[in-house]
Amino acid sequence: MNHNELIERTMKTLERSHSANAMAALVHALQVDIPAIRDTAARMILRSGSSLGKIEIIKNIQKLSPDVVALLSSQNHDIAVPLRHCLLHGDSAVVLRALDTVESAQLYEEIPILLQLLRKATGETADRCEQVLSRLVDSLSENTAQAKNEKQIAYQQSCELAIQQFWTELSTHELSHRPHVIVESILILAHGDNAIARMLLKDSSNEIQAIAWDVLQESRHPGVLVFLTSALNVKYVSPKMLDIISTRQDIEFQLQMIRATPMRPSVHQERNYRQLNGLIWLQATEEFWKTMPPELHPQIVQLIQLMSFNAPIKKSFAHSIFLHAAIPARKAALEFQGLMKQEEYDACVLTALDSDDSETEAWGVTQVRDSNLTNKYRLLVNRLDSPHEEVVNQVRDILGRFDVQRAIEFCESAKPSIGPKLAELLLKINPLAIQELSRELANPVRSRRLRTAQAIHFMQLQKELSHALLELLLDNDSIIRRVVVEILADVPTRQILATLQSLHDDPSPRVREAAVAAIENIVQALSEEQSPDVDATVKERS
Repeated sequence: MNHNELIERTMKTLERSHSANAMAALVHALQVDIPAIRDTAARMILRSGSSLGKIEIIKNIQKLSPDVVALLSSQNHDIAVPLRHCLLHGDSAVVLRALDTVESAQLYEEIPILLQLLRKATGETADRCEQVLSRLVDSLSENTAQAKNEKQIAYQQSCELAIQQFWTELSTHELSHRPHVIVESILILAHGDNAIARMLLKDSSNEIQAIAWDVLQESRHPGVLVFLTSALNVKYVSPKMLDIISTRQDIEFQLQMIRATPMRPSVHQERNYRQLNGLIWLQATEEFWKTMPPELHPQIVQLIQLMSFNAPIKKSFAHSIFLHAAIPARKAALEFQGLMKQEEYDACVLTALDSDDSETEAWGVTQVRDSNLTNKYRLLVNRLDSPHEEVVNQVRDILGRFDVQRAIEFCESAKPSIGPKLAELLLKINPLAIQELSRELANPVRSRRLRTAQAIHFMQLQKELSHALLELLLDNDSIIRRVVVEILADVPTRQILATLQSLHDDPSPRVREAAVAAIENIVQALSEEQSPDVDATVKERS
């Protein structure tokens, strides 16, 4: 039999024995250096029901594992009597160990005993008692917020009971020499609609009320912050509460105020938020938006909408939102867009387009089409060169329908200066645009051939499509031949020149006239670009 088996067999023998010596041995085992033996002894003592043994567990609580401490929490009724004996009648060392037990096992049921101890305790014991009380309240508040379903209901019931116990302590006994912890505990565990919390702020003594308002003004405990913001959910909010909410500026309160902002406010909430004429920390500045986590920006927009700001302040917020807020916040701020002049909003769009952030640049792209920017199509074309794939895809989605047919239609109504920009846009969106235009020039429908040729000239793409245009010089329609000749006049190449010279016997006088004019233009252009004797060579051939 190895050493561990021998120890296990010995411990089981001690548990089966009902002699005083066996219990003494188990108590002694609580103090040995082997954790497994200590924990096993503690479990056996708890099962035995010995009050003296449980007192020894309390005295040695710091040596036991978390599993054994959790066992104490589940068996609170079994250990309650010896625990209270240690708290109220033990020496200072025993009291401190009992306080450790209450804290470690999260024994919320012992709050009344802690309050009783706090009334008479002094020095280190009082300090430790206050600390344990605060940590129990912290734990209860956190567990209530995080738990779900049946567990949350149980914790909520524990909260209500604790609030009543704290209120009883304040209202029944003389003012404690440490009332602050009791008052703060109520405000941590309660919400704004809690009846006891309302009595604390309205019906308690002046001294207690002063402490309560001071806690609301200064405490950064999450529970107190929740109480403050939940006060905006009730039917009536006192002016003093509104004043505290308006003037607190610690970052913890700011974040809680934002997170608590209702996206679908009730009637009471709408009325209460409108009573807030401002929050000292809520500023329409770039620094403010950079300070706040981007995921909270939409709720900040909602907070601004709910509050009672005058028109100039709301307009300044509109500027700051569309310049500095996260994109989800800008999308949620449609109401604010109407507060700005179109040119002011367009300036925000331009700023977004120049951003290094892909999401911001992509948002700017989505706003270009509905803006009054004079060069909106060029702005979109330029974004096709963005290093951000998200931005490029956004531009392609917006301009996806800008195909050859749409470009031809646009050419018929646009200003001449738009032509080259339009060609740039078309070629970037559709790399096959040249081939598609070439096919349109060969379309059997006369009007489509003519419109396409004119659009090509408008976009200054005649050089790229010169071969397809040359084929139209054989078209049966004289108008199409004449238009093509006029277009080819702007393509000064020897091939074009030679082809136009072959039109001297074209059956249409107007085509012949256009050819002569085109030849003169090309000759002049070639003479300027190449040698001065080109003109003489051409005349000899004529």
